[in-house]
Amino acid sequence: MKWDQLKTIETNRLVLRKMSENDALDLFLLRSHPSSSEYTDSLPDKSIEDTRIYINKMNIGVDSNRWRIWAIQEKSINKVIGSISIWNINEEENKGEFGFGIHPDYWNQGYMTEALLATVDYGFSDMKLSTIEAYTEETNKRSRNLLERCGFNNQKTIQEKGFLKPQVFNMVIYVIDNKE
Repeated sequence: MKWDQLKTIETNRLVLRKMSENDALDLFLLRSHPSSSEYTDSLPDKSIEDTRIYINKMNIGVDSNRWRIWAIQEKSINKVIGSISIWNINEEENKGEFGFGIHPDYWNQGYMTEALLATVDYGFSDMKLSTIEAYTEETNKRSRNLLERCGFNNQKTIQEKGFLKPQVFNMVIYVIDNKE
């Protein structure tokens, strides 16, 4: 699939834009926080250099049309508070998968709902996807509530063995279809 250059998306309170080296400290604060990997098979960043490597890797994927990932910047404080992505794109089935995270200081304020709804619209209108999925650990009530609030439907639960963590994750797969 070939898309245009990553589009900056603005909502009432947010700017979703390409990550930059200048975001390293803000993203490190998110990616090093213990809650950032609580429900995933990932480990917190140990240094700001880990975060810089992550930003570079994500931008290479954006530039080569492998995925779309945005820094979530709060307009009024001009600070990156999270990230959101559409990745694991399956061209044959015309679908993609969401990934998202936001620093706990910004939980329960509607920011992720705002970002998720804007990127659902982008996925359907700009990327022309027919389906978007989101996988979340079944014990992650906050994420499950967010997806349901944004119109995603619970399809099924699968088990995934951790690669970085020695555990089995019960992943609930949520789906939203393009209604057009």
